[in-house]
Amino acid sequence: MRSAVAPQLHRPLPWLDRLGMATSTACAVHCAVTALLMGTLSAVGAGGVAAPWVERTFLGASILLGVLSLGHALRRHRSWQPALWFAIGLLLLLVMRPAMHTPAAEVLSVAAGALCVVRAHWKNARLLIA
Repeated sequence: MRSAVAPQLHRPLPWLDRLGMATSTACAVHCAVTALLMGTLSAVGAGGVAAPWVERTFLGASILLGVLSLGHALRRHRSWQPALWFAIGLLLLLVMRPAMHTPAAEVLSVAAGALCVVRAHWKNARLLIA
């Protein structure tokens, strides 16, 4: 006999989407502040904020949370729309951002990519609630 609790153990957790949105937003803010205030950060001794490991940590956490929440939820709501937004965001963050040659273009690419990832999590959470 199956327990009524068992199916709930395999449900996607909306908190993963909330955490994904928060992580992606923090990543975008970090990248924007770092790009725009690099000289100031170095002058006040906060240049470590711009260390490559910080960027990789934000990006890795965003990717991990996206894959976990979107991948698991896809089996439930069967909509590819969140995954498409996530893929566009990753394309902007991983491919377009390094191709940018000015700080302003890099900030715009990061902001657009992060917004797409946030949109993916938001859409995913809305589909799970429906």
